[in-house]
Amino acid sequence: MSGQFSTAELRAAIGNLRQGKSPGHDNIHPEFVTHQSETTSAWLCSFFSSCFQRSKLPKTWRRAAVIALLKPGKTAEDPKAYRPISLLCVPFKILERMILSRIEPVVDPQLPREQAGFRRGRSTVDQVTLLTQDIEDSFQAKEKVGVVLLDLTAAYDTVWHRGLHLKLLRTIPDRHMVKFIMEMLSNRSFILRTSDGQRSRLRRLRNGVPQGSVLSPLLFNIYIHDLPETTSRQYGYADDLAIMLRRTTWSAVEQGLNQDMSILAAYLRKWRLQLSTGKTVSAAYHLCNGEAKRELSVSVDNKRLEHQLAPKYLGVRLDRTLSYKRHLEEVRAKVTARVSLIRRLAGTTWGASARTLRISTQALVFSAAEYCAPVWSRSPHVKKQLSTSVSCDLGLKFVPLACTDLMDLQALARETDRAHSTMHGALPLLCLLLWVVR
Repeated sequence: MSGQFSTAELRAAIGNLRQGKSPGHDNIHPEFVTHQSETTSAWLCSFFSSCFQRSKLPKTWRRAAVIALLKPGKTAEDPKAYRPISLLCVPFKILERMILSRIEPVVDPQLPREQAGFRRGRSTVDQVTLLTQDIEDSFQAKEKVGVVLLDLTAAYDTVWHRGLHLKLLRTIPDRHMVKFIMEMLSNRSFILRTSDGQRSRLRRLRNGVPQGSVLSPLLFNIYIHDLPETTSRQYGYADDLAIMLRRTTWSAVEQGLNQDMSILAAYLRKWRLQLSTGKTVSAAYHLCNGEAKRELSVSVDNKRLEHQLAPKYLGVRLDRTLSYKRHLEEVRAKVTARVSLIRRLAGTTWGASARTLRISTQALVFSAAEYCAPVWSRSPHVKKQLSTSVSCDLGLKFVPLACTDLMDLQALARETDRAHSTMHGALPLLCLLLWVVR
């Protein structure tokens, strides 16, 4: 793990480098490295190996250019309404990918199954499907369900370096590799850039993992991989954490959730992560209409958590009975707004080409319409809220697949694979959008 880097590792890291991205503080674009000569590649590989063996990095690699983007629906006067985007040096990104390829096979098996954030073969759809399936199982068992969605304040920016160092030593059996990773995190700084060309003075970072770094998600997973066991079932996607408890009575649900939140709050305080009690919410799930407005009493540090009737988890609005009516209404509004943009790109005798319209529609409309389709595709509100909107506005026919017998799954998979290759990835397995050419 501490050996010198090979040219094969360098080629693999460069191959995963995204083109067309903005450069960092050194103004080196990704295309410069992608199209470099073999001689330059050999020199760069030797330079990376020298940095790794000596645990030294160029100062310019430690500096990031930060651009603040206004969050949707936020006021421009509030500094907290902006999302910082860090632009890192491209050679530093390549070095990070080479480090990631070495430690990921060692670290990933040690991560808990409940954590799905930025792991191979896992996605947000898996976590939402797992949570909703557990809730539906409780409906079948005639049980009551309580869920708490935890919100961490600036989770990546508040990672305690000394605590991370300790956990890296516990998970990575190579002290030199751990030392180099900590060297990559230390003495970092950034300069904030605005859209009108203004710049802030240089700021130093004492904690946290770099924003925009390919290594940061894995480091954060390592930092919270030892979350304490709770009575409630845990669901994690990076810093989006949720716990779910099912019991026969509401008092048992509230008691269990309060105990588990006390355990998690103590853990977060110990490792200097900040739980935002103002954004952490609770929710109740059941089929008893007589208790539709039932609110859970869950507290953290003597402060009662807000109860929401339909909180959003990983982008999906989960109402009390999992009908997904409110979620589909929001998706319909989003799709309709994006469709209106697409319709302005062309008319019957003018405008963009069919290929441009197709790519734009796939990027803007398709991605929003089919997100987490395996979760809500069986909802009775799909046809009313989404199918009608998509079909009428853009000439798309939205056809969610009904439940299929197990004996037919193999044949269905073959047909879907054939259609998938024909449509260049436009047809997922559980939710089909059939493009109709006008």
